[in-house]
Amino acid sequence: MTLFKAGLRATAIVAAALAMAGCASQMAGGPSSKPSNPADAAAQAAETSHYKTAVREYMRAAAQASQPAAQRRYRLEAGLAAAQGGDAQTAQQLLGGIDPSQLDPTNQARYNLAQREISIAGMSPDQALTHLPKPARNTAPAVAQRVWEKRADLHFANDEPVQGIEALVQRDVWLMNDRAMRANDNRIYDKSLDAIGLGIGPNSRAAKDAGKTTRGWLALAQIGQQPFADRTARDKAIAQWQKQYPGHPANRTILADRFHYKNATQVTRQKPGQMLNGQAPQPTSDQVALALPLTGQFQNAAQAIRDGFMFAYQNNPAGMPQPLIYDSNTMSPQALLSRAESDNVGILVGPLDKSKVQAMSDLSLPMPEIALNTSSDADQRPGFYQFGLAPEDEAASAAAHAVQAGYTHALALVPSGDWGDRVLDAFRSALAARGGQLVGYQTYDESSHDHSQAIQQVLANQNNADFIFVAAQPLQARLIRSQLKYYHAADLPMVTTSHAFSGTVNPGEDIDLDDVHFVDMPWLLGHGGTITRLRSEAADAYGDEAKSYARLFAMGMDAWLLAHKLDQSGLSTGQPIEGMSGVLSIQPDGYIKRYLGWAVFHNGRPQTLSMPSISQAKSGDSYAQQQQKNNAGNGNSLSAPRSGNNAVAPTAAGPSTSGQSTPAAPSSSGNDASWSSGD
Repeated sequence: MTLFKAGLRATAIVAAALAMAGCASQMAGGPSSKPSNPADAAAQAAETSHYKTAVREYMRAAAQASQPAAQRRYRLEAGLAAAQGGDAQTAQQLLGGIDPSQLDPTNQARYNLAQREISIAGMSPDQALTHLPKPARNTAPAVAQRVWEKRADLHFANDEPVQGIEALVQRDVWLMNDRAMRANDNRIYDKSLDAIGLGIGPNSRAAKDAGKTTRGWLALAQIGQQPFADRTARDKAIAQWQKQYPGHPANRTILADRFHYKNATQVTRQKPGQMLNGQAPQPTSDQVALALPLTGQFQNAAQAIRDGFMFAYQNNPAGMPQPLIYDSNTMSPQALLSRAESDNVGILVGPLDKSKVQAMSDLSLPMPEIALNTSSDADQRPGFYQFGLAPEDEAASAAAHAVQAGYTHALALVPSGDWGDRVLDAFRSALAARGGQLVGYQTYDESSHDHSQAIQQVLANQNNADFIFVAAQPLQARLIRSQLKYYHAADLPMVTTSHAFSGTVNPGEDIDLDDVHFVDMPWLLGHGGTITRLRSEAADAYGDEAKSYARLFAMGMDAWLLAHKLDQSGLSTGQPIEGMSGVLSIQPDGYIKRYLGWAVFHNGRPQTLSMPSISQAKSGDSYAQQQQKNNAGNGNSLSAPRSGNNAVAPTAAGPSTSGQSTPAAPSSSGNDASWSSGD
């Protein structure tokens, strides 16, 4: 299959792009140096957000290149730059001849983002922002920084300067090139000056919910616009600013470039997702507090997590006092922190709702916190742990198990929208890390029952694939499986996540899923010993809630396990923990990743094939670390057997059954996409 359509059309595109780029001189500013060739000039222009220049130079490089592969690469980069610069028409022309399934995972993700940028080009800023969600924590850096820049542009166009600055602050975390970082810093400072000119300072109402780094930029811009009697007075103000905002990124270049200030403190830039070791606050007491929205929209989910948390505590209190329970729905983040401090809380667990988790991540807490959802910020403070039922973890586990089962070349069907994009990216990345390849994919409309078009399109690559990955809720999973059979793909193995299993054994409905493999947590797949006993005790104590919200109940159990572990010996990378929601692995950025079990439907009943293990988590983490290292080195700086009819079969491997109450994490028939880590 060829990557690009050949012929006169390609020549016309090149000519049009070069003619369009001739207007680039009308842009304000430009690259600061004169590279020796068009490719270098294009890369420099793109790094400093001069996208019209980048398009022109990439197309010039394509015209000069003698090798077809180089020509294709430069045209791709030109199309991506046009999309990022908002020139949807040129981007569509340049990208129209590209088959994304032939691109590597990083460039597939960049291509997908460009298509989204094209689709939002005609929307209002408000509408476009809803169609361009914040990047997930496992997004490739080259994609994440583009998303944050585009979101910043949309906020500025919407007269929201503080939100725009916040987006550029987030973009900085993902920039691996010093030239791009310097350009981003200068843009942040210029936009901060604009905000001060509009009366928006660090203590203004508009900035009250902004992060500390953003308020620091506004405070510095305020100094920059303030008249001083002499330079000594101004330098004194800057020195005071440095004390108030220690380690602020403006120390890197802005103080020297804009203020000619000689006493800038050195700031070490961390790689995306890297947390400083040894600086996390330690528990000052054994008191644990659990903060959940026990009233309001998410009360059912919150109650299931609370009950699982207290059930695990009662099974293994470890001499710690009974946890305090807060209703986070009635408390602001600052009020929650004040209450925890007044109660001498040593470890805070929660909150659950995503917006409040985001707000808590910006606060400086004197105690460690285990949030029950994830923050979109890539750079987190030490001692802030993020635990939830992320669909990305499930997609990665599905890829790992599939490769282990001998499948390496995948097709994929995922729902359209942000959730599907994130699941697809995680699956593709994990598959590639293990030597596999995504040979084709399509998205489908969750509101429809007819997926024939998407299925026929994805099956066009069936001869190159040995399995298909499907992300779907139970009803859609059954429909897709039936329609795959209709289109003569019954023999193509299907792999999915726990979302396809309601959590309740239902042979009549799930017979359509026979032979489908899926990943799920030990709490649902485990059998025998401690797990069976605990499930029985939970059902006796909490009735239908422990069954209907089984995954959330298990999440609550694991939340206690993590709090207990944190109190006793701390949470450390490289030391996975056996839980009921999976084997839990603490990542360098504080994110807690789950490794899951492997099961298959037989006669409409799930049968366990394997359970997650400590060694699986360790090997999975080493895969991820090696992939990160390879990406950095390449300059990417980034995107079964059957046995019996038991619903849950006993397995040799699995969580410890020593009688210890090993807790868990969520994803259930009680799942709620509006609050969960699947957000």
